[in-house]
Amino acid sequence: MLFPVVLQDMDNTAMCNVTVSEDQYFLGAEQLSSVLASLLIDFAVGRTYYRFIERVIVNKFPVGKGWVCYITGLSSYVGNGDTIERAEEELKLAIHTDFQRLERKRLFEMDEEERTKWTQLTSVIDLLDYKMTTPIVTREIGEVSFEKISRPCSIKWVSGQTYVIDPYKVPAELMSCRPGQWVEAIVKRDPITHREIEIESITKIHFRIPQESEVKAFWEGLPKAELESTGWTW
Repeated sequence: MLFPVVLQDMDNTAMCNVTVSEDQYFLGAEQLSSVLASLLIDFAVGRTYYRFIERVIVNKFPVGKGWVCYITGLSSYVGNGDTIERAEEELKLAIHTDFQRLERKRLFEMDEEERTKWTQLTSVIDLLDYKMTTPIVTREIGEVSFEKISRPCSIKWVSGQTYVIDPYKVPAELMSCRPGQWVEAIVKRDPITHREIEIESITKIHFRIPQESEVKAFWEGLPKAELESTGWTW
């Protein structure tokens, strides 16, 4: 037996016909008036943005003293909460957690259960849009340069690239660096052009370049390799 679900946004869902199976959720007659559904095209968790391939139906219904929330076509992910808002938030966090964990793996690194989940997630989440809009976060090392001005002007990364410092887009600590200061930075880059978007944080690296005499003494102090003499004939 199938029960009709009340849609929250009738303007956007006039052509939708959503049903919930009685066998799956065992809803009583007193609960049917509270069953809701809405359409969702995207969502964000913090600064991470997800867009669905097409609008999905988010189903919400009461269970006991709380609410349960799931997406049609992605029923393996369920959100539970005291309120509808809390249930929706738990649903988004469950999807976000698994997506981030699996997105960092290659298919051959996944077990059968993980591959099934990844297939379900990428059947509704636009993976191409995610990769093209989500910045790449890298850890990089570089040397600060002042050039002809009296403040940090650029960073030359060990990769050979040079980043021109925008004082409004870098941590304040970077502006306290002296010429020649080496730093380790967390850098946010554009996923397509790989150009720097923002430097999120820096750590000053302190080290001393040894004198030539120290380098010579180090090499001379290394044990010499001695080959055993044998009667080898080449």
